Amino acid sequence: MYEFRFPVFVDPNTVNFVIASVIAILVLYWMKICFIRPPRFTRYTAGKFFQQSFLYIANGSKEELLVLARELMREIPRIVANSPVRKRVRFGDEEPLAVSKLEGYANNLFLLLSDPRFCDVVAEEIPTFPAYLSEEMVRLERSDAPAHLVIRRIVISLLANPRSALFVENEWLEQGYTGEAKPITRSIFKNWSKLERYEGGVESPLDLDYPHASNWDTDTWNVYFSMAKEYIRGLTSNEYSSSDAPGVRHVLSTTEKAYEQLGDLPKYDNPFDPHNPYYHANAANKFLAYFIKIFDESGERVYFRRNDKYLFGNDLSSKIANLIHNAVYHASGVNTKEFRMWDVQHNLVWSPIQEYEVHDTEIMKMVRRKLRRMIWNEISEMDRFPNYTGARYVRFCLNVLGFYDAKTHRRDKLEKDSWALAKVVSGWVARNYQTIALSHPPVAEAMLPANIEYDPVKEILVRTKDDSLTGIPRVKEFSLEPSRGSVS
Repeated sequence: MYEFRFPVFVDPNTVNFVIASVIAILVLYWMKICFIRPPRFTRYTAGKFFQQSFLYIANGSKEELLVLARELMREIPRIVANSPVRKRVRFGDEEPLAVSKLEGYANNLFLLLSDPRFCDVVAEEIPTFPAYLSEEMVRLERSDAPAHLVIRRIVISLLANPRSALFVENEWLEQGYTGEAKPITRSIFKNWSKLERYEGGVESPLDLDYPHASNWDTDTWNVYFSMAKEYIRGLTSNEYSSSDAPGVRHVLSTTEKAYEQLGDLPKYDNPFDPHNPYYHANAANKFLAYFIKIFDESGERVYFRRNDKYLFGNDLSSKIANLIHNAVYHASGVNTKEFRMWDVQHNLVWSPIQEYEVHDTEIMKMVRRKLRRMIWNEISEMDRFPNYTGARYVRFCLNVLGFYDAKTHRRDKLEKDSWALAKVVSGWVARNYQTIALSHPPVAEAMLPANIEYDPVKEILVRTKDDSLTGIPRVKEFSLEPSRGSVS
């Protein structure tokens, strides 16, 4: 029989020890792979990794989702690196690129992680998840990784919880390390200008359309504007800074919602109510001043396009002017003899466009010019057909600008930018009010603020204003031209 013989200089006990050691090492390595080492996202395990992630998310158990989130934190660099490379195809003419199984699993995993249940757990327990994901996308230069929707939904969950990390970092006191460093806020939003090229226009955490923004309280608005400031800082410090960036459009669209409830009078009754629209609009005014100042310092170009009768161009000044134009419409819904009407329409909406901080910037100069033209277009449209929208703008102008008086409007420095609008509106009212009052009485009534009355006998408008010093109301009369007959 054949047998294996060891050389005489080799001790058989030593050989047995070596064999036992190798077997023990293999057993320990197998135990490490199966029970100790965390799962890894590789070409060999991607399918199993995705399958188990799907089961955890489908079950919806908070404990399982939390475990999954912690495991994913370790694998984010691999998942981002292995996600399919997307090309920017404008019209979809090119054929989609073929992807490997590994890339397909990485893509589907990101889509799976946008499940609201998973995002809610991450926002509550691991708020650094979206920040780390954003940083890895920037570090690996993979802004095309399909993770934008995941980040957006986690941010929505963070904003829905007043005790979340975003609120702590952006509280009004801004004290402590987190208030100064804002690690999560800056990791996401200061980098977002580098990631938004592939967001698809609907997956940005800055795009928080209805019903989210419409139901926010004052603290949530302040947090959002702090987030938007970080985005603007990152955008303007970028070599390829542009006011046409998708994030700018999202920010201005969301900011406009801060003015939507200005005409809701009952909400002003409680000055301590966090849903008081006065505080929302005030926060928006402060943000817009910062927004304009930053872009002015970055050398933003402005222009006026006369053949565009709606926005007079598509630059940043047109977008801001349109936002304030809509704010004027919402504010015109306040129609009362009390100080509230003046406070909302003049102090809250009209006066901020004259703020010293941004008054002389090229952007704000153009904003005021375009805003005046937009308002006048709404009013002049009533020559064709009297309507309630134009009536609201007339009412706003009569309250804020008053009846045109050359001594007041032409010589007062505070009125130097609005005297032209006051003049044309007063002239239009003088020519057309009695005509509209004859043909469309409800529209004519809607044109007058509560402190102005129409006297058809004397053919005048009478404005009454309380004088807090003398206690005697001040009365001012404005003559109207005779009616020209009915208006169709």
